[in-house]
Amino acid sequence: MSVLSRGPRRTNRRLAEVIVAMTFLSIVLLSMARMSVVVSKRGRTNAISAKRTFVMIEEANKFGAMPYDTLAAFSISNVTKTAGDFTYTRRLARTITSNRITLKIAIVPTADSTMVDSEWVNRSKPAQPPLCAGC
Repeated sequence: MSVLSRGPRRTNRRLAEVIVAMTFLSIVLLSMARMSVVVSKRGRTNAISAKRTFVMIEEANKFGAMPYDTLAAFSISNVTKTAGDFTYTRRLARTITSNRITLKIAIVPTADSTMVDSEWVNRSKPAQPPLCAGC
């Protein structure tokens, strides 16, 4: 018997272990890549939503502060605007009754046209003071 006894040869087993380890590594890395894509997509959606909300509030405040007569004569054509790095299209729909104006403001982001948001602004004509006959 030899002084140095050698164990069984493992060359084939080592190759199989490397293949299995590489398979597990690829599965883990693909899962992590998928999670990364999902997180970045959510971040992009949240960024568009936050910018759209900012623009919506800005537009509603603009039309809420506008005088009644100016609001009645304001053009309701679609307008494409840019606020910072956010480009959007503002669509207006106006309904005028005897002493009331209802505006529907719709904001359509250029980056994702499915994320449309709208808001209603109601304005009524101020009443004439009873003591002012010819004002």
